[in-house]
Amino acid sequence: MKQKSARSGKTRKHTGVNEPVAEYLSGTGPVIVMDATGRMVLPKKIRDHYNANRFEVRETKGHIELIPVKPLSSLLGIFPDLDIEAIYRDHDREVAEEDAE
Repeated sequence: MKQKSARSGKTRKHTGVNEPVAEYLSGTGPVIVMDATGRMVLPKKIRDHYNANRFEVRETKGHIELIPVKPLSSLLGIFPDLDIEAIYRDHDREVAEEDAE
């Protein structure tokens, strides 16, 4: 479906959208469009703000919430005395021992 933008007057194609977007939502933030397979793209500005590329989806009282899931790498540096390289070496050694059995 093609839809005219209120700002530019240009026509843009929204895949997966079967009806026009209600204009009463203008000014509340970006409107995210789902494609025919149900995928949506979260704006880069939001992903960067939360430093996340994974989000937990919750449905609460008639709306959907996206809760950022922090990457494991965000925990690095919390314990300054923790030797991450030693942990990786120990893990690799244990896996090799299990594979040898």
